[in-house]
Amino acid sequence: MLTQFAVGRLEEQLDKYDEWADRFEDLPLYFMTFHGQQSIRTVIDTMQHAVYVYDICHVVIDNLQFMMGHEQLSTDRIAAQDYIIGAFRKFATDSSCHVTLVIHPRKEDDDKELQTASIFGSAKASQEADNVLILQDRRLVTGPGKRYLQVSKNRFDGDVGVFPLEFNKSSLTFSIPPKSKARLKKIKDDNGLVAKKPSSGKKGAVPQISETHSDQVPNPNKPDFSKPSR
Repeated sequence: MLTQFAVGRLEEQLDKYDEWADRFEDLPLYFMTFHGQQSIRTVIDTMQHAVYVYDICHVVIDNLQFMMGHEQLSTDRIAAQDYIIGAFRKFATDSSCHVTLVIHPRKEDDDKELQTASIFGSAKASQEADNVLILQDRRLVTGPGKRYLQVSKNRFDGDVGVFPLEFNKSSLTFSIPPKSKARLKKIKDDNGLVAKKPSSGKKGAVPQISETHSDQVPNPNKPDFSKPSR
C-alpha cells in the first residue's frame, strides 16, 4: 500500500522512504487486527465501535468466503452467506456507513465473462447491493490477456459500463490506459454528457451536464465526498 501511495518503488529511492511513510501515517486509515476466521458478530461490533469512535464512513471487507468458515448457524453455506450479507446491509443502513464487500466468483469457463449471476451463493448479495463491480480478467492464448472493471449494477444512477485497466508494475496499481481515456472522452462528448461552451453566434445555449439533486436518496455503498472522513 505504501508503494501504491507513493506511486513508485521506494526500495529504489530509500532517501524518500521516511517522507512517504510519515505522509502515509497521516491518512485516516484503520485496520481491524483480525487474523484467521472470525465471527460475524465480532466483526460487526468492531465496525460499530470504529464508526462511533473514529467516525469511519467506509469499511472494506476482504473477503466474504474467508469469514464464512466460522459460522455455526447452519450446515447450509448459502443460509450462512445470506445471514452475513443481511448483517452488513443492516449495519450500512443503521450506521450511514458505506460497506464494500469482496466476494470471489464461482468458476466459469475461460471463454465466458463473469456476470452478476457468477457471484458465489444466492442472489441476495446482488439484490442487497447498491453497486456491483466485477473485475474481468480475460486470459488470451496469444497474449497477456485483458483486464477491465465492469459496472454491472448501479441502483441510484443506472449507468453501467466497462473501464479498461492497465497494470503498472512499478507502482503496483491499475489505471485506465492513455488511449482509452481519449476514447472515453470522445464517447462522452458524443452523448452530450460533457459541458460545452456556448458558441458566440447562439444565445441562450445551455451546456448539458448531469446534476445530483439534494433530494436524491443517499447511496450507502457509494463514498460521500461532501464531508471529510477521519
